[in-house]
Amino acid sequence: MIYSQFQHNPMQNRFSGTRGWLAFVIGLAFMTLALVALPFLLLFGAITFVALSLFGRVFLKRQLARFQKQQATQEFHCQGEEFQEAIYKEVPTSAPRQGRTFEHNPNEPV
Repeated sequence: MIYSQFQHNPMQNRFSGTRGWLAFVIGLAFMTLALVALPFLLLFGAITFVALSLFGRVFLKRQLARFQKQQATQEFHCQGEEFQEAIYKEVPTSAPRQGRTFEHNPNEPV
């Protein structure tokens, strides 16, 4: 009498019949698809990583060359302008503006 609850399996009613077979087939299909698709997914990720790395190198090298060229051109033009400004510039008579600077001293108590 006490052990009557152990006479039948409670899971038997939940996953029996058509619903049980359908759950089994869906699970098996999912595991098979995951095991088959995972290597291709990893391969796709590796190829994408390599392609982006190479493209990034080429793109950044081009951008760096363009930036350095622009900096060199700008320096050349600025040097000519500074020379012309230095000729016609008056000597400043007022004192330069003084601001307050705070330097961090780690030994100083707060």
